[in-house]
Parts: sequence; C-alpha cells; structure tokens
Amino acid sequence: MGAEPPRTVARPELDGARLLSDLDHLATIGADPAGGVSRVAYSAADIEARGWVRETMLGLGMEVRRDEAANVIGRYPGAEPARKPITLGSHTDTVPNGGRYDGALGVVAALACVRALRDAAVHLRHPVEVIDFAAEEATLGTPTLGSLAMTGGLARDALTRPAWDGRPAAAHIRDAGLDARGLNRAVRPRRVLAAYLELHIEQGGVLDAAGIPIGVVEGIVGIRRFAVAFAGQANHAGTTAMADRRDALVMAAPFVLGVRDAAVEAGVVGTVGVLRVLPGVPSIVPGRVELEAEIRGLDEAALDGVEARLGELASGLGGELQRATAKASVRSDPELVAAIEAACDSLGLASRRMASGAGHDAMVVGRYVPQAMIFVPSTGGVSHAPEEHTPPERCVDGGRALLGALLELDGRL
Repeated sequence: MGAEPPRTVARPELDGARLLSDLDHLATIGADPAGGVSRVAYSAADIEARGWVRETMLGLGMEVRRDEAANVIGRYPGAEPARKPITLGSHTDTVPNGGRYDGALGVVAALACVRALRDAAVHLRHPVEVIDFAAEEATLGTPTLGSLAMTGGLARDALTRPAWDGRPAAAHIRDAGLDARGLNRAVRPRRVLAAYLELHIEQGGVLDAAGIPIGVVEGIVGIRRFAVAFAGQANHAGTTAMADRRDALVMAAPFVLGVRDAAVEAGVVGTVGVLRVLPGVPSIVPGRVELEAEIRGLDEAALDGVEARLGELASGLGGELQRATAKASVRSDPELVAAIEAACDSLGLASRRMASGAGHDAMVVGRYVPQAMIFVPSTGGVSHAPEEHTPPERCVDGGRALLGALLELDGRL
C-alpha cells in the first residue's frame, strides 16, 4: 500500500470584496449627514465602532478583550502558542467630520488577514494579534492615547488637558463608562509582541503623484514644537513715527520666513501654525507677538541643526525661543521593511521607501517592539476631511501587502 501523498495547504488569499464591504459598513457608524465621519474618541459612535470590531473578531474565532483604555485586542492562535504574537493594528476613531479611511483601513485590513488565515484553515507559527487602538487622534489633547496607555507612556497630566470641545479629556472617558483613573491598568509588558505592522493611508500626496501603490515606511518623523516670543513696545499707530517704532510683528516676520528657509535647507518640514499679535488692535503698534512653530524630520541631527539655527535667529531678532515638546523619530525595523518589500515583489506591487510625516500608534509601540508601516495613496494628498479618498483597488493592494508581510515575517522571526 503506497504512502499517503502529503496534504497541500492552500496559501491564504485576501478577500478584497469583503475588506471593502467592511470599510463601507464602518463608514456608516458616525456618518455625518453632510459627508465625512465623526467617531471622536470615546463618543457613542466610537464605542459602537469598537463594538463592531469586537463582534467581527469573535466571528473570526479570535480571543477578544477590551482593556481599561478601550483598546480592543483580538488573538488568533498560532501553531506554536509559546511564541510572541505578530501584531497588526491601527485605529477606528476619527477627527470631527473626518474621512473614512484614516485608521479604519488598517483595522479592517488586519481583520481581513485573519479571515484569510481562517478561510484557508491555516495557523501560522506565531499567534496573530489585531489591535484597534483607542484615541489615536489628538481630539483629547494627547494623540495616540490608547497606545500610550498600553505601553505605560501616558503623561500624568494627559487626562486634565482640554479635549477638542474644551472639556477635560477625563470627562469624555467617564462619559464612555470607563474609569479615567484606571487607564494605567491597561499597561502590558513592553516586549510582549514579536513585531507590529500597521497599514495606513499616506495622508500626503507622494504616492498618488508618483502612481505607486505601496509605500514602505522606513521611519516616522520626530516632531519638535517651540514657543517663541518677541517683545516690542505698544504705542499709538497714528502718532508714532515709523522710525521710532518697536513693532513686535515686524521683529517676528523674518523669523516666520526663517522657519521655512531653515527647513528647506535641512530637508525637513517646518511650520508656524499659531501667531498671536498683542494687543491685537488696528490702532496700536503691536507690543508683543507670541508664535508656535514646529519642525518634523526623520534625521535627529538635522532637527538639532534647525533648532539651533532658529534659536540663534530668534535671539538675533530680539526674541526668545523655547522648546515646548519633542517626540523623537522612530526608525522602522530593517527585517520588517525587508519582509514588506519581499511581499510586494512576490505580489507584483511596485513600492517605494518613504518617511511618515504624521504620527501613528506605530511610533509609540515601536519604541519597545520592532515595527514597520505600509502606506497606500491618498488621492490628492487629502486627509482629515470628508474628501479623504483612497481608490478601492489600492485599499485591497494594501491589504494584500499586509497579509504577504505577515506570512513573510512568520517564516523569518
């Protein structure tokens, strides 16, 4: 009697139609009548969306729990349960009147990857974890609040900061039925995951302009914010001769241009987003100007150089620059980047390496766990707006690349 032929295992295939259907359904939760989606963190719509994610995970045979910060965590078992999980994740909260793709695509694509494994009756060596992080958007005054809570990085004063509507963040958390004082109980051991992958829309126009379907993120930029003040002399605008004026706005004007010039020369981005002119009356020469500026870049040395240059510029103009906040850049893990690129090659998907100019949960998780991100194009570079759009075929391409990278990593780690 001959030996039984080896059983072939079907390679998991992503169901693109179901991914798009899930994305469409999620967009109905918190849909604004005039277009756009509002699932602001811990709102009723946000909690409803998290409930949908939980039910979908349960339907896929995952073990599911919701932690004290409302992060929803699902686990699909692996063939070797002692191994750390490979984790896929993003977020389903939005800015007010935001788009339907930011964050949501990453969550439904992660669920689509688990569905592909289940439908093919495949269990990888590693367990697969999917996380829908809470409060990724900065609507509560602190961006990436859920992942910060999970990694123990939440600032002591985070919940006292004003949210988007002026109320303290803690009030929104209590309204959702959560214990704001108990968010620190969401902390997990920092190296409990084998790796973290996140699919996200680019939120910029690079991929769209180049016609490239996949961006392989080599790092998430560091962000430094500054408070700058220029003190002049307030005086009557009609009786003070031009030669006798100490106009604080005139002092500040070269600094605004200097931020742009320094950023361009260093290959980073710089913005002056807040400008307060005091006393702010047309008939009074400005006596004081306060502005807030930020710089972003992947190269910390370049950021150091720009910060030093802006400090010297402010001082030379009679002002003072103080650093308000700083988040260091986070480099993607080379092994994960290689796995994403190998997956794209095997799928015939063109890709390019790029930096992420926006912050993501991956930058929080990535301080303790190997991480990398996959980008898909944002039409016209528009995000955080009802017009936010990624073509359906690019959404599916992103899901396929995510699944391919997951399979690659399972064999490499």
